Amino acid sequence: MAIDILLDGNDDVLFDDNGELILGETTLQEVGIIARLNKGDLKSDPLLGPNLIELINSNAPKSEIRQRLRLHLERDGKSLDDLEDLIELITKNDQGDAIN
Repeated sequence: MAIDILLDGNDDVLFDDNGELILGETTLQEVGIIARLNKGDLKSDPLLGPNLIELINSNAPKSEIRQRLRLHLERDGKSLDDLEDLIELITKNDQGDAIN
């Protein structure tokens, strides 16, 4: 789990009523940012960026899109399999299912 500054749906920093930064679990937020990156977008890591829009627009097979996303998430120290488990857990919890 990564605790960092939370962003809203427009990627703007969230503040509480006192003007303080809101901190929280940011793993899925980070994944969303990585998924939107193109190579060269980050000066600190110009190779990070799966260019998913390019793949999707070219009607690439789902397996190729998954593989490219997997590689770029791994570059950031994340596992697509672990993230899928986390998303499933959150989805079950949001639906009111018991979590074992």
